[in-house]
Amino acid sequence: MSDKSNLPAIRQQVTELVLAGSTKHAEEAISVTAEKFGDLAVVEVLNTLEPHVASLHLSAFDGGKMSLATLLIPPKAWAESLAYFAATWDEDWIEDEPEVLAESLFAHIHGVIYASDDEERRAELLNEALATDWGTTAFAVLFSTAAEEIIEIANDIHNLGAHRSGQTTSDHDVIPLALEIARTNEEAWDRVLFEIFPDWIPGENELHAGSDEEDGDDNDEAEDEDREHEYAIGRTTKELLLRLRRQVPSKAASTPKAGGRPSLGEDIFS
Repeated sequence: MSDKSNLPAIRQQVTELVLAGSTKHAEEAISVTAEKFGDLAVVEVLNTLEPHVASLHLSAFDGGKMSLATLLIPPKAWAESLAYFAATWDEDWIEDEPEVLAESLFAHIHGVIYASDDEERRAELLNEALATDWGTTAFAVLFSTAAEEIIEIANDIHNLGAHRSGQTTSDHDVIPLALEIARTNEEAWDRVLFEIFPDWIPGENELHAGSDEEDGDDNDEAEDEDREHEYAIGRTTKELLLRLRRQVPSKAASTPKAGGRPSLGEDIFS
């Protein structure tokens, strides 16, 4: 780039356009920046946008509607912006249309992760996002929409290892993403599983998709207690969407901190 003194003005222009609701014109400004100064200039601009602004802009694009911002945003900047993705949701919306919100979240995450064929960038995006609590919850939301299939693939990974797994009876869209995580970062895969199944104790109980409320059981209290020992009941998509909404930072001007989850150490299937 020939003149970095232009960057603050470009960042301010993009910010104002995004906050005004004009993502189309913000994307045009980003394209003009790339033409005049090159892709690295766009990377620098995106890297200095406030995370909530980057989130607002990126949320307007997905795998079917790509943008330069989607292709070029630095992994850490994307991970920080992901904290604000659920900021526009309210609890009524989550209660009424959890599937719609989960699909929107999937389109966004899938669009960013698979925006290019660069495997190194893909790994960096996954690692940065899954180093945060909100990123872990966001991926748990996606996988909760195919809980039975995720249980199947988790068992397959346990038996064969992440790099030898891949055979599944399901063609659900989230399965390739699940395998990508398991093969890129096994600890992150474990954390996502525990986010979905918080009461799971490997070797003591089995994974079970859905909550007791969803199953509609009318068992008495004693039978419910026995069931809890037999199964680790998973959080529903709705419950995870609510958790993600509550993880949105309270002040948009503050930059979220990453890395709140402790390491689990050994593989949880060991």
